[in-house]
Amino acid sequence: MDAFLADVATTGTVLGAGLDRSPEQWQQTLGGAPLWVGETALGLVQDYGLLEIHHLRGEQAGTWRPFGFVIRTDRAETLTPTDVPPSLATTYGPHPGPAFFAPLRAAVESAGHTLDPYVEFDSDTEAGILRHRVRKTGVGITVIARAESHGGFSDDQLYRVSRFLTN
Repeated sequence: MDAFLADVATTGTVLGAGLDRSPEQWQQTLGGAPLWVGETALGLVQDYGLLEIHHLRGEQAGTWRPFGFVIRTDRAETLTPTDVPPSLATTYGPHPGPAFFAPLRAAVESAGHTLDPYVEFDSDTEAGILRHRVRKTGVGITVIARAESHGGFSDDQLYRVSRFLTN
């Protein structure tokens, strides 16, 4: 998991796929069908368990354009092998469980990248939720720094790693 998250954070892509892929192209890249696909108030979501891809309606009827993806590290405790897309499992191995910020920070910084703290609408530093953004790639990293008010998490555990066009 650490190598996967480091690759996402330092490239802004998943297996080389960025925010320029159609839903069909994401499915091809990830090597299998999503566990769930549906339209929400925000657009189309492809849910692969560990990974969600979010799309908005395209300018042409019946088309979608991606606007972000989320690595759902908050689901780590409940993921099964089928919740990890085949291409990710082949490239990075089986999902080992929860991921932590210290190894990701070390990998990002050793690759020459800078992490900047930032605040978002749902940030809560008082409750121990911290956010960082990789300056060059725009990838956001949400960390549960203090777990006492977040049941099921440990200190320094990653909550989500994401990239959105608005990040």
